[in-house]
Amino acid sequence: MIIDRKKAPKIIILWITISFITAHLCFIFLPKIFKTLNAQAVDQLFLLRSYISSLQPPYDDTIVHVDLNNTSIRQLNNFYLNRSYHARVIRNLSSMNVSSQLYDFIFAAPSDEKHDQALIDAVKHADNVYFGMAFELGKAKNAHGNSYQREKDHNYLKRTGWQIDISGDSSKLCVGSNPLITFYDLASVSKGLGVLSLKPDKDGIFRRMPLLVRYKNDYYPSFVLQAICDYLGVDPSHINVKPGKTITLKKARQPGAYTSGDVVIPIDRNCNMVINFIGPWERMKHYNFVDVYRASDDQNQMALWQEEMAEKIVLVSEVATGSSDVGSVPTDPNFPLSGVHANGIHTILTGNFLTELTIQQMILIELFLMSIILLLSFRLSSVPFSFGTIAVAGCYTFLAALLFLYANIILNVILPLLMIALALISIQIVSAIENARAYAEAEKAKEIAERDLEIGRQIQSGFFPDVLPEFSDWEIAAHFKSSRQVAGDFYDAFPLANGKQLGIVIADVCDKGVGAALFMALFRSLIRAFSIQSFSNQDVVDESSEHFANDALCKIITLTNNYVATTHSEANMFATVFFGVLDPRKGCLTYINCGHEPAIVIDQNKDLKYLSPTGPAIGIFPDLDFIAQKIRLESGNILFAYTDGVIDAQNQNGEFFTKEHLLSLLIKHAGSAQELIDHIRKEIEKHTLNTEQYDDITMLVVERKPTTKAA
Repeated sequence: MIIDRKKAPKIIILWITISFITAHLCFIFLPKIFKTLNAQAVDQLFLLRSYISSLQPPYDDTIVHVDLNNTSIRQLNNFYLNRSYHARVIRNLSSMNVSSQLYDFIFAAPSDEKHDQALIDAVKHADNVYFGMAFELGKAKNAHGNSYQREKDHNYLKRTGWQIDISGDSSKLCVGSNPLITFYDLASVSKGLGVLSLKPDKDGIFRRMPLLVRYKNDYYPSFVLQAICDYLGVDPSHINVKPGKTITLKKARQPGAYTSGDVVIPIDRNCNMVINFIGPWERMKHYNFVDVYRASDDQNQMALWQEEMAEKIVLVSEVATGSSDVGSVPTDPNFPLSGVHANGIHTILTGNFLTELTIQQMILIELFLMSIILLLSFRLSSVPFSFGTIAVAGCYTFLAALLFLYANIILNVILPLLMIALALISIQIVSAIENARAYAEAEKAKEIAERDLEIGRQIQSGFFPDVLPEFSDWEIAAHFKSSRQVAGDFYDAFPLANGKQLGIVIADVCDKGVGAALFMALFRSLIRAFSIQSFSNQDVVDESSEHFANDALCKIITLTNNYVATTHSEANMFATVFFGVLDPRKGCLTYINCGHEPAIVIDQNKDLKYLSPTGPAIGIFPDLDFIAQKIRLESGNILFAYTDGVIDAQNQNGEFFTKEHLLSLLIKHAGSAQELIDHIRKEIEKHTLNTEQYDDITMLVVERKPTTKAA
């Protein structure tokens, strides 16, 4: 934005600061509006993920549902099922060797003695049944410990409360009051009770669950945490809680596994875990209550059930018409409580956690965005600044979506966008005032700057071919990704000898940055110019001139090397180059490899041939010797050339992509040249996720299409 450099920067910085503060005040004093908008924006990402199968998180079918629904009631011809029905289902599930039975029920009081005893006996025999309990959830200052009406229940809760290791301030942890538990005789023979209580966000949607609830001096696990800890063999003494950060389940071990490890669950300061909903209710695996109830009627059928249900975590719940849903969740407007618990278990069991950035981390991102807006305000005029700011907002929104979909990271979407919008409006006002004072001078400066930038952009874009040449029965594909704004890698593909030959080049100039980019342009221009000059006479490029391509390649590389080595010797710049000339009619490739990564030829049998260096890198010393080699590309053969940025790509642990990994992809691939490029590119992107690209990445593929045999 063109401004008075002495006065306006201070004003712009002031208004950006005001925008930053105003946006935060909106979230502090109007949370029902702005925090709700932000949560609903994240909900849209849940819905987007549920619509795109490739983005859906993997489903672990260890967790299954047994639903008491309308069909169950009709088939049993009994609207009210006494507890003997549940007892038989528990016995049958136990016979099926399920790992855990989680009943989304609170049998708060005894009923008929006969049926109660049947249920108690079944639970005691199974020894893997969990029931629910409930608290009124609130903050510590609002909690009231009501006296129990039943002394047995009081003693049970006191006896089963968890004593856990808490590191940090626990004052914000979720606090419960007015407990309601499964009646004592049943609870005492169960595997344990878990808290069913959930608290919706301000808009009434359930997005998170408390994993621990504090009552008096003890902590009580949620339904999910109780079952998971037993499933993974984690004792409460091996649980560490860092409020606002993590719950760590130490020495957790999957059933049947020989090794153990820590499970680290991200939580907020209230000990809530964000639930990573895998999709709508129907995506999870469901069985009918009545089918499980009748499984013991047929031993053959029971054997099939045992094979199907062994080691499963089973959630039993009532989902018949008239039963209460928990309410809205991001993926479904009416969601049963057992579905929330299933998604919670699934989140922990798969380790597919959603992590919300801390306030401090978000402030750093917001300051970075404001810095970009500030920079744009100094560099661009009003209209480009507006588009640039909108682009920043769009890029941030796109980044937030990518991080959610591919990295399970939740960013605050609305606050930064509000901040950017306020900054845009305020800076435009400042800009209009300042630009009115020196419009003519500002316009002239802008035109000069924009013209120079456009010229530079056009020159840079011209270094790479806009369209790759096409030859019958051949396919050429390429990929380039710079690690910086400018690059030292380049590739080229151009016709020679009036289209009878094809020149292909891939090169890597030493060093990085502007210097490497300038020499990249120089090497590329020299090679192309000398090539076109050497092959300009199409009469010499025929079958009678067998050695012409060899001599021409050596001459082209020698001229390029000598020019750079003598004219720019003080720069100490050099390049590794793979340069080949292909005769598409014969499939003959004449090439020189000047210290470059060996190009690879893959035949139809997936055998590999390496086109190793035939000479040194060019540009260091004049009058070096270079040797040209020949190879024939048969039908179905693929030539793959690349720079070291491919195999040197690193992940977050500093591990390289490696040549071995690249070769395995080449051997397994069965598609076209472009499909090969796309597949390797995606593998590199997956390997380097959330890491900074260190080096330029360039790939070039030439494929001689397989000959189709007549039937």
